[in-house]
Amino acid sequence: MEEKLRVERKYWQSVMIYTLLLHHLLTNNAFAFTSHNIIAFHVNPRARLTNILLNGHAVERQSDEKYGRGIEHISADISEGEMIAFQDGTWYVDGNEVGDGSGPIIRYMLVDTIQIVWTHNCEHGVLNGFDVTITDGKVGVYGHVVESGSIFKVGKEYIQCGPEQVVAKIPSSRGMENDMYVSLDRFVPDEEVLIG
Repeated sequence: MEEKLRVERKYWQSVMIYTLLLHHLLTNNAFAFTSHNIIAFHVNPRARLTNILLNGHAVERQSDEKYGRGIEHISADISEGEMIAFQDGTWYVDGNEVGDGSGPIIRYMLVDTIQIVWTHNCEHGVLNGFDVTITDGKVGVYGHVVESGSIFKVGKEYIQCGPEQVVAKIPSSRGMENDMYVSLDRFVPDEEVLIG
């Protein structure tokens, strides 16, 4: 029975992929997909990227109940190659204001390396990666709003942040170009920024 379900799932995955490919060839539009979880996107040149099929990917936030401090911190759940949102400018550690004193802003990073030590109640270290910009969408008070289907453009600037600056993990899929990723869920910085 389980084998039959697996074969049937593979069949429908193939149907979806070939349907998208045929649509691409007939309309000269672009699309991207990963067959692992059947994530498919369709691009209309006159409209922004639209999510066709999404199989359970959601933004994970430090503010979610499942996260806390130390080994329970969201930074312990991040892997190289993932997209994160982090608070820059001014942020807070144990209620104390840190940073350069400028206003808080949410920035995005494609994580390259993680150098963090987690204990039972704290986390110390850095996440290193590449600065990321959003190529579409609106700008809120504290940064670019990410919509499901927004395009992340990976820059060449190598940056870092501390684990206490991480606000969220944003699920994404690599696009057709190596420096492009597609967001799989919505993230609104104005709802997540930590203010005094």
